[in-house]
Amino acid sequence: MRKVVLVFLVLLVAHNVPNARRAKRLVTLLFVSGLASVAWAGWQYSEGVGLRVHNPEPGTGFYRAGVQDNDVVLRVDGRLIRRPEQFLAHLNSKSLTEPLRLRVVHGSGVAILKDAVPVEVPPGEWPRANSVDKLGMRMETVRPARAMAFYSHYVSYAFLLELLASLAFGLWLGRRRRFSVSALIFAGLLLVFAMALGATLTRAAWLALAFGCAVQAWFHLKHWSIRLLLPLALLLAFVGTNAAMHRWRGMAVIDRSDPGTEYRILMWRDGLRLIKEHPWFGLGMNTVRDAWWRFDLAAYKKYGLRLHFHSTPIQIAVDMGLPVLISWIFLMGCYWLMLVRLVARAREQGDPFLYGLTLGILGGTSGFLAGSLMQYDFGDSVVVLLFWFLAGLALAVRGLLHGKNFTLAGSTP
Repeated sequence: MRKVVLVFLVLLVAHNVPNARRAKRLVTLLFVSGLASVAWAGWQYSEGVGLRVHNPEPGTGFYRAGVQDNDVVLRVDGRLIRRPEQFLAHLNSKSLTEPLRLRVVHGSGVAILKDAVPVEVPPGEWPRANSVDKLGMRMETVRPARAMAFYSHYVSYAFLLELLASLAFGLWLGRRRRFSVSALIFAGLLLVFAMALGATLTRAAWLALAFGCAVQAWFHLKHWSIRLLLPLALLLAFVGTNAAMHRWRGMAVIDRSDPGTEYRILMWRDGLRLIKEHPWFGLGMNTVRDAWWRFDLAAYKKYGLRLHFHSTPIQIAVDMGLPVLISWIFLMGCYWLMLVRLVARAREQGDPFLYGLTLGILGGTSGFLAGSLMQYDFGDSVVVLLFWFLAGLALAVRGLLHGKNFTLAGSTP
């Protein structure tokens, strides 16, 4: 339910933005926090997130304790150690009468602390050595295969960056002078967020950003001749994404040989089957997750991963039925149309910041909703929090442009 109640953030933000100055402060804080996440992602690439173990020898204490080939050690006695030499120095300085406590992620998946399990090497079972080669296993610094910064998954981080980059693009478009200091700042933010988004290697978020920027350009540009080029630009974005996927992930944008794509298709098929069987009220939220064995899901059987349906509309219909799905579509449609009207109203008012802000929210929302067809992004509380935060800003701007007071009692307008 915590993902559902985040919708009330809309009212919280809207009622606490009494003027454009407050909105500017919140947007500034949002961008600063986004830059901090990009800096942390860069630090993870340069310094690593832990140690990967290769070929632990069966006779060693590490192997007997449960350390396996390709495991990632994220903590050593509660400390983050990123270099084999640091690990060796820690062993040599540690008392032989104490156990060695490790936090280990087994396998080759996403290495994050919440997935780590405790592994304890008994006292005297771990060696003192004068070189890393004599530990009975090979170790190397492990770096994220795909950027995820502070977050538990690269897809979550990718869609956060999609919203931030769209917002920066809108604020840049809203500037009257494209090469003023403020415009260059927004252009720089767009570049930084786009580069970080590229490092996530998340195709859906890449295309969502391209679509969101195309929507902004459509409403901003006045010449129909230029608007006609936008479909070509989207096609080029698709081709570029496809080439990048082949280069860095060895797959196409749409690739049936990709396990992630096949998992989605299998889940969509079973999702449509479950919707047909329970069209009115669905199965109930989290019922499939908590009682998965009752529903004969092909993806669960083949891959052993118990995840969601990877599509917001399908997930909503499975959990709560078609009437709720129709209500959600109606709500999102009304919100999107409100943003379109808000962009037009802000443009008439002539305030570059408010116009750029509404344009950026429209683009981010458009990309987010397009991505929700391929991702259950409304089930990701990290991402949907930012989505509702921006919706609250949009509602506040609507009140400002219509001359309404959105302050709480006792606050200063």
